[in-house]
Amino acid sequence: MNTDSSALIGSVAPIPVMIVPGVPLARTCVLDDAPVAGLKRIIVNVALPAVLFTTFLKTRFEPEHLWLVLLVFGLCVALLTLGRVLPVGPPSRYRPFLFTGFELGMMGFALFAAGFGADQLPALGVLALGHEVFIWFIFVSLLRATGERKRTPSALLRELATSPTIIAILAGLAANFAGFGGVLSTGVVGGTLTTTLNYLAAVVVPLVLLIVGYGTRLTWRGVRQALPLVATRLPLATALALLLGRFVLSDWWGLDPIYAKALFTLLVLPPPFIVPLFIPAERAEDAEYANNVLSLYSVASVAAFVTYLVLAG
Repeated sequence: MNTDSSALIGSVAPIPVMIVPGVPLARTCVLDDAPVAGLKRIIVNVALPAVLFTTFLKTRFEPEHLWLVLLVFGLCVALLTLGRVLPVGPPSRYRPFLFTGFELGMMGFALFAAGFGADQLPALGVLALGHEVFIWFIFVSLLRATGERKRTPSALLRELATSPTIIAILAGLAANFAGFGGVLSTGVVGGTLTTTLNYLAAVVVPLVLLIVGYGTRLTWRGVRQALPLVATRLPLATALALLLGRFVLSDWWGLDPIYAKALFTLLVLPPPFIVPLFIPAERAEDAEYANNVLSLYSVASVAAFVTYLVLAG
């Protein structure tokens, strides 16, 4: 096995390794719904905002990248719409949210860095802007509303204005465009801030993967339940990635080939692992379905990415 293969396997393997322990923890009652609910609140309100602020603080954006941002945003909206009309899988109100969005933070950056080099990550960071704007301004708002009975417009606006994730995105972008990235990462104050954010960001991956494992009951019934959505969305997303990467990003816009590779990496990723975090406890069947889709899709996604690396040389 060469060094590149070892690096790829080393980046991918921790994902199932972290998911697996959640299964016996649920079956042996080491974890139950109450502490898991508390962990979900920590992730959504503390750890994920730290990740988002750091990501958008460090990524460099150029004027020509606006088209990439709009393209990714539009693709996410289109897939959400398709998820509402395509009859794939059981009739779940959360099915549209499993047909759009991509697990960029916990899978995408690791796969891309292992496959194409950590020095190429800014290309994926540009695409991440369109994706994260969609996720935190549209996806999460609709996902939360789905799990609640009634929401007034004023309540929705108040929630957007006070959401830690949205505040983190806006603060990171503002500091980035103002040129404060270097100031916030140097000196005593900057070093303390950076280290604190890194500590908070570090808990996201293990906690979310553990929760996914906790909610996973991937029996043969679960596979049959999740397979229609996975078998529909992944081939569609793969075809879009290849066609758009070749004919739009490379031929039409004349961008560096690394952006086409970044787009492929993004579009073959599974749905966001945060979906089960917003499903109310009383909707156990919906949560089980979502976790089964995420588990099956993660395996298929890794297989698709590795196949792309092999075929693309």
